[in-house]
Amino acid sequence: MNNKEVADILLDISRLLELEGEDAYRIRAYRKAAQSVESLDGDVNEYYRKGRLRDIPGVGESIAGTIAEVLDTGRSRMHEALKKDVPPELYEVVEVPGIGRKTALKIYRALGAKTVEDFRRAAKSRRIRKVRGLGDRTEQNILEAIDRYRKMREEVRVPIHRARAIARDLMRYFSGCQGLVCAGVAGSIRRWKTLVGDINILAVATDPEEIIRCFCENPLSKAVKERGSHHALITTRYRLDATLEVVSPEDYGLHLIWDTGSDGHLQCLAEHAAGRGVRLGRDGYYVEATGERRAFADEESLYRSLGLEYIPPELREGRGEIESAKEGTLPDLISQEQIKGDLHLHTDWSDGANSIRDIAMAARARGYEYIAVCDHSRSLQVANGLSVERLRDQMVEIDRLNDTLEGFSILKGSEVDIMADGSLDLPDDVLADLDIVVGSVHTGMRQDADTITRRVLNALENEYLTILAHPTSRIIGRREPMALDIDRVIEAAVERDKVLEVNAYPDRLDLSDEHVARAMEAGAMIAIDTDSHSIPELDFMEYGVHNARRGRATKARTLNTLSYDALNAFLQR
Repeated sequence: MNNKEVADILLDISRLLELEGEDAYRIRAYRKAAQSVESLDGDVNEYYRKGRLRDIPGVGESIAGTIAEVLDTGRSRMHEALKKDVPPELYEVVEVPGIGRKTALKIYRALGAKTVEDFRRAAKSRRIRKVRGLGDRTEQNILEAIDRYRKMREEVRVPIHRARAIARDLMRYFSGCQGLVCAGVAGSIRRWKTLVGDINILAVATDPEEIIRCFCENPLSKAVKERGSHHALITTRYRLDATLEVVSPEDYGLHLIWDTGSDGHLQCLAEHAAGRGVRLGRDGYYVEATGERRAFADEESLYRSLGLEYIPPELREGRGEIESAKEGTLPDLISQEQIKGDLHLHTDWSDGANSIRDIAMAARARGYEYIAVCDHSRSLQVANGLSVERLRDQMVEIDRLNDTLEGFSILKGSEVDIMADGSLDLPDDVLADLDIVVGSVHTGMRQDADTITRRVLNALENEYLTILAHPTSRIIGRREPMALDIDRVIEAAVERDKVLEVNAYPDRLDLSDEHVARAMEAGAMIAIDTDSHSIPELDFMEYGVHNARRGRATKARTLNTLSYDALNAFLQR
């Protein structure tokens, strides 16, 4: 079994435990272990063979035993037993935005409904309103929620991190095939789109038909839809389609641009080329006056031939990038190498998997100068939020650790809940003692636009608030953004000198790329943070950086590109 298959079983166990109403710590433990296994650089089978399962962050003795059993037998007795108690199909019902765990269980136990379709039928036949404690309004809400969910599911799209994992596995399976010269991922993955509908791989090979054979016969292939001498289209076991195109090395640049897209970018590029006497399409680059077909081995040369600056893949969405490239006004986009620290991290003091010291050492190993420990505040008990007393104890621990570190600093912070009235969850005398205060909404996310916007604006009035975290509170594919007037929030952040977070957690990416673009236009400052709950999640930073690049973010407007001394000066203004 591969990393993702093992991680899926661990994640399924966490979901079933959640449905059972089990201890929150146990649920988090399995969920964090699943995340760690899926994001491992190496093969989980190798960790097992070498007796190193417990070296995986978040994997203790019990979960290591579960992983070992899964790798030995392909199943887990605990997983099977949980599925007997609560049908796993019910978790998809809970995943429908608007249907909670308690409601789902109540309907399941009263009506025997297990699947989303069962719930839809029960609502259509007006049986849900007869369940004790529910009513016709709840029934109607469930029906509407299911309709929205089914429309969303009709188009197969997966979050960028899952699409990249599938593409990585595909590449791994055929990269050793005889005759392969080079291969790369194009399409929306290369543009770092939040949701991905298919996988596009471009290759150069001395034996194209052998590469096509390897691609079609790899273990991830569920069905072959098309197969030619230089092209193949398969459906993967994860329902996502994948295309492989084998091209000549001299035309690689042209095909890389065309396969990267987007449609909007390509249309604008072709129109610009036509204005310069060039017919540009998938079939080639033709000079209209002479009929000459020109070849381009790299993208830069093709853009340059059209009088354009090189356009980074993240900007290729048909949003004015051609005009900017023509005028030489493309922004100098932020890069991963410019990030000096991570200002939103969780530790085992709340719902994280690692100690403060361990996550600090891991951050330093990644070349950072600093981190901010921002465990949850007291009202978020489901995440083991820190009381005032525990937070002060943590401050003492951070001071002690800072005394032992050279060339690296840990900032004292807190992810403080924004309460219903917009006040913060900690008193001012505690906030004043923190280096950094990250405010976020975790409850009441269905408030109407005026109420939720006023609530967030009130929070931005607090003199101690530094960063507004995951501003819209979306979880991609599972929870819609709050009905927040983001333009008013951006405007207020600029006026009050507050920082807006680009949360790099792949399920969030919040601010979205569109909102980052608005923030840049307004002159707002952002911070790209991972919201990590375990060491491997520190590597989520790349998702935040690329998401910010899609919104034209620059180093100058990103807080955590500052050196530690410059950051301190910013925080102490």
